[in-house]
Amino acid sequence: MGFVLCAAGRALLIPLFGSVDEVNHLDYAFQLWHGQWPDFFEGPVIPGSGPKTPLSVQAVSQHPPLFYLIMAPLAGPLTDSYGVLIAGLAARAVNVLLGATAVATIGYAARVAFPKNQLLAPVATLIAALCCSMLGVSGAVYNDTLATLLMAVCMALTFQFIRLGPSRCRWILLAMVCCAALLTRLSLMVVVAVCMAAIVAEGFARGAGRDRWGRWTSMVNAVAIGLLVALSSGWFYLRNVRLTGTITGGHPDWAAEHFNTVSVSVGELATRAETWHRLLSLFVPVPALGRIGLLLILVPAACGLGAGIVAIARKRVQRVDLAVAGLLGVEAVLIVAMQLKYSAGGGGLHPRYLLPALLTLAVVMAAGLTCSRRLAGVATGVWLVAWAMFFVRWWWQQAQQFSANPDGGFPAWPTPATVLLCAGCVLWLLAVVRIGRLGVSRRRTAI
Repeated sequence: MGFVLCAAGRALLIPLFGSVDEVNHLDYAFQLWHGQWPDFFEGPVIPGSGPKTPLSVQAVSQHPPLFYLIMAPLAGPLTDSYGVLIAGLAARAVNVLLGATAVATIGYAARVAFPKNQLLAPVATLIAALCCSMLGVSGAVYNDTLATLLMAVCMALTFQFIRLGPSRCRWILLAMVCCAALLTRLSLMVVVAVCMAAIVAEGFARGAGRDRWGRWTSMVNAVAIGLLVALSSGWFYLRNVRLTGTITGGHPDWAAEHFNTVSVSVGELATRAETWHRLLSLFVPVPALGRIGLLLILVPAACGLGAGIVAIARKRVQRVDLAVAGLLGVEAVLIVAMQLKYSAGGGGLHPRYLLPALLTLAVVMAAGLTCSRRLAGVATGVWLVAWAMFFVRWWWQQAQQFSANPDGGFPAWPTPATVLLCAGCVLWLLAVVRIGRLGVSRRRTAI
């Protein structure tokens, strides 16, 4: 609930189209409602998108259409009848709910991943809720919310396969989620591929005598899901190839000409400190605080990895725990590698591109904050305060800016937004108190 309040406050704090690509996302949905596909070079056509310039392009036209089909019934009729402001606020409201569902699903996935650690799921949920990138895309109109939600569902289902084995319901749900994922973002192909590989490996390892096909059942079902994914979304990526020559549908030549982007090697990009300051600024409101953002991630993550190593050394983990941890690690590494490759070719270094790895980050950081049950509440509270020192200050600066100098295009409501933020912070503090009490009670039960 704290996430809903804060994300809704963010939706009121920043004027419509105050985020870089929000106009393009809403325009995509608007154009779909009117029966046409967005064109990169034509730019956004939704009323209120501003005057056309040489840089007015439809920068998200290469994305698959599922998210925009969800938003189209709001973006189209509301814009036509009541104007783009009402349509944009309605779409933001739906996106807040999508973001909240994604955060809750991350918490559920953490519980399925490591069910014996009763503190891990609530702390991981809190960490995901405090992710500034997640709050940012949820309080605007961005398809990252749906992508993060589908990632979490796909990973949670895979954890169930690994821990509990397959079932017909899980196979059907997995097929639906995989198809939806590739109809939302191409980057989710990594998540789908890793999850399918893990499920096939589980089948070969433990599937003998399980049914008629035995060890080959998972492979056969995985191939069938792959065919369903190709049938459901392959047409769109073939369209990208036809229009742009690449499956991603990007326009690197145009970007190089207009933004002076330069291609570098992945290795060179990975060795730059600025790369990690920007990519890992998930928990600070602006990339300029990248160094602080690194600390907010690395300190609890280092404690979590250390606690995991100690648990392995003392033989407190089972093979299935190692399999789940390995899946989380491989997925995160591949997401980061894909982003580095994209950025090395001239793409942006936006932290929201790492949201498909938010589950792994939340689990590792939560493991660090809860490595001592007795001190879990204190550690989580200290981390929350450190986060709030930067986020609340940024929020106050934005509220002052839009109160004194309202944006010329669309209005903002900084006072109600700040009230919602305060209410959200109170709920988060109560959650920390609850985590502390849960940690103490679990410790007494163990004793």
